[in-house]
Amino acid sequence: MLAAGFIAGPTGASAQEPFKIGSLSDMSGIVVDLSGPGTVVAMQLAAEDFGGKVLGRPIQILSADHLNKPDVGIAAARKWYDEGVSAIFDVGITSVALGVQQLTRDKNKIAIYLSSASSDLTGKACSPFGIHWTYNNYSQALGVTKYYLDAGKKNWYFMTVDYAYGHNVQRDTTGMVEAGQGKIIGSARHAFDNKDFSSDLLKAQGSGANVIALATTTGHVASIVKQADEFGIRPKQEMAALSLTLHDVKGMGLQTAQGLVVTAPFYWDQSEETRAFAQRYKARFGKMPNMVQASAYGAVMHYLKAVQAVGADDTAKVAAKMKDTPINDFMTRNGRIREDGRVIRDMYVFRVKAPSASKSEWDLYELVSTIPGEEAFQKADAAACPLVKG
Repeated sequence: MLAAGFIAGPTGASAQEPFKIGSLSDMSGIVVDLSGPGTVVAMQLAAEDFGGKVLGRPIQILSADHLNKPDVGIAAARKWYDEGVSAIFDVGITSVALGVQQLTRDKNKIAIYLSSASSDLTGKACSPFGIHWTYNNYSQALGVTKYYLDAGKKNWYFMTVDYAYGHNVQRDTTGMVEAGQGKIIGSARHAFDNKDFSSDLLKAQGSGANVIALATTTGHVASIVKQADEFGIRPKQEMAALSLTLHDVKGMGLQTAQGLVVTAPFYWDQSEETRAFAQRYKARFGKMPNMVQASAYGAVMHYLKAVQAVGADDTAKVAAKMKDTPINDFMTRNGRIREDGRVIRDMYVFRVKAPSASKSEWDLYELVSTIPGEEAFQKADAAACPLVKG
């Protein structure tokens, strides 16, 4: 489902052909608040701040809703690439992202993944033109997992969404748990469109696990936590929300979400720079940005600067320039793009505040710790990705 874009620079009969980039995402479904229209707004801010033009051409940002359906998303991406879109941003759901990653190789085009989480994008599915920008399922789960293991919570039970993303999260988190001398004592899988988790929660409760690990999407976490509270599962058992984001917490409310642990590369109230961007964004969109929406700004700016530096819309040269250039913006200090396409940046562990500790509507997190970028992501895997030099 394609939507008309906007032109960030001047238009008119004499204007040059627009320089097109696209935001492919869930624009109306279960994870719309993770990226969706909010990501498009951040991309628009970046294009405006860049000056509205690159290579003398007005920047046009297109948007499309893949409806969380691989056939819809891959068809939209193929159409865009065939019609001259230079780069696709965001993408999201793993089944679409893996298809787009193949297209980057087939079409010699760039994709920059913001809300996609599968670590396979820089592993067995790596591409010279695919850049995994914001986070991945490993980095998002690492801080939460370490937090509970360090607290002596060693027995884990998984509730996992039954598609590639959930399988990846469970696989990678299992490795972390076992490396920390923990044990997986059970698991249950649920469909993507499931809304009633009572049966799985009762199994998890009956397992006696110290931690119930939610290897599922942000859209499912709120429902599971609320239903868990109806069964009185917390605080006897911890809920490790491996994909929780700012807007999930906001939607759940602090009374429900308090005490949950989140790992993210960005929180709006971290510094003067993050606050300044967040206020601009909120004035435009009405909400504070989450990590994906904030990262969209930096990703677009980094990409446009590379295009400008190269002086041409040349996929290979632009991708190489992006990898050669350190990432420095309001949310990232001395980040870099690894040879497999993985962006290396610090990650932060936050704990959700109690209602009594919150001073304003969006005052939701307190910082627990920082995970340096080189520790936050798996090492590049030469056996899985041929781009990695052994």
